[in-house]
Amino acid sequence: MFTNVSRQLLAASVVIAFSTLGWGQSLQQSGLKFSQVIPVPGWSAVGTAGNANVDALAFNPATGFMYLADRTNHGVDVIDTHKNVVVGTIPMGPTSVPNVPVIAIDLQILAVSDGVSSVYVWDLREPLPKQPDIYAIGATGSVPDGMDYDPINHTMYVVTDTAPYLLVGIDLVQKKLTTEFQLPASADLNKFNPVDGKIYVSLEDADNNNVGAGVLAYDPVTNAMTAWYKVGPACPGHGIDIDPVSNIAVVGCFGPQAKGDMAMDLSTGTVLKFFSDVGGTDTITFNPNNRRFYAAAGLNSATTSGCPATPNAPPFGSLVPILGVISARGWDGWPVKLDGVACSGRGNHTAGVDFINNSVYVPAAQYPVDPSSTTSGQAGIILFKDNSPAGQPFVEETLSVLRSSSGDSTAAILKTFVPRAREFVSAEAVNVTGKEAWIVIPTTVGNEISACSIVSGKNTANCQDYLIGEPLLGAYATLSVDSVPVARGKITFDNERRHENRDADEKYGSPAK
Repeated sequence: MFTNVSRQLLAASVVIAFSTLGWGQSLQQSGLKFSQVIPVPGWSAVGTAGNANVDALAFNPATGFMYLADRTNHGVDVIDTHKNVVVGTIPMGPTSVPNVPVIAIDLQILAVSDGVSSVYVWDLREPLPKQPDIYAIGATGSVPDGMDYDPINHTMYVVTDTAPYLLVGIDLVQKKLTTEFQLPASADLNKFNPVDGKIYVSLEDADNNNVGAGVLAYDPVTNAMTAWYKVGPACPGHGIDIDPVSNIAVVGCFGPQAKGDMAMDLSTGTVLKFFSDVGGTDTITFNPNNRRFYAAAGLNSATTSGCPATPNAPPFGSLVPILGVISARGWDGWPVKLDGVACSGRGNHTAGVDFINNSVYVPAAQYPVDPSSTTSGQAGIILFKDNSPAGQPFVEETLSVLRSSSGDSTAAILKTFVPRAREFVSAEAVNVTGKEAWIVIPTTVGNEISACSIVSGKNTANCQDYLIGEPLLGAYATLSVDSVPVARGKITFDNERRHENRDADEKYGSPAK
């Protein structure tokens, strides 16, 4: 990075709904409304060297806490998103340079890179402070940076920032290193994609004049690269996040030759659009609740936003820090588009999102930006409220038929419904011969899991669980057996496309109304 209740689940196909937002009157009409600046203990006055030196944020929808990698405090700040206050800092040691916190929702685990040589892992179900599990990453001198969690195999995939560039896997259940895959170019951040179960890595290729910059697809099952979508100097990749409905990634492009942030169709590698109004972006954060991307463009040089510029600051010169807001494709096929921007703060290069309340948290060394002074305003976490509508209509029941990898047989039928205002999911999986099984379900708060119990001697598994969010219509649910994806299916309305599920209806009975 810069310096990262009863519905049944089936393994087959799923459909998604969402509505896009069209502002179009001016770039600053993004739907974001400034709320406050949250002070951070330990941060000194605006203009002080090293103040508000941070990396990425991660939101835990189960507890409502936001976690910020705070290099100034050499630890992880914990933000209560209900009260919007920093309630404490988890220390990581005086030499740490914390990077990219990630929450494994199903395991309630927090993982953070120390930016030196290791990844720290805390079990959030245990009382804090507790000594973390520490995993040394790669060869001596390897610096862990970006990472993301694959719920199909319970593995955290970590990108190293130094050559030889590696993608390293940490099995959070077995508590051991599993994968060490060498990347063909320098990388920054990576993202798990529930559409195909692959890890997509944003490549910068800084050692080769960005010739190989773009997006790489890594398959955990085969431990191999399956695609390398090269864009070159048009987009030296930094941040990346993915809409699991449209299978579109937005990549933060970072460098003087970049055309602006990039939207890419991951099924083909086609570049759908460059956003020339938003550049110099480090992190991209997707909100599955409203299906909008937030681009933290602290080194943005485009002046089209009308936002104030920073004082001249070598080596970058005058900059216009903004938060770009980009919408994904909707039901009507509306293309991915820039909804607008919000004026952010000096030093901003990351954003965190509360997916439940649609609140956006943006750390900054100075807010508002003052073109004539570096010591005015406030240092802290800028809080915006996103007033855009939900990305999909409320759905009382969904249906998903999960089919085997070959597509020739039904492995499970997943159904969800909402009793007493809580989303409940249930499924019966067939031909399950392993020891453990679970279903990964993309929802409005992230990738959640329905645990399964194996029925001894019958090769079946019963899966039932409560969800925090609502299943994303059009996203894909995945049946995992012994950490291997065996079936996948699209999430649809219960009554939608019934003819496609006729065989499943006959075998399992018609879905409940």
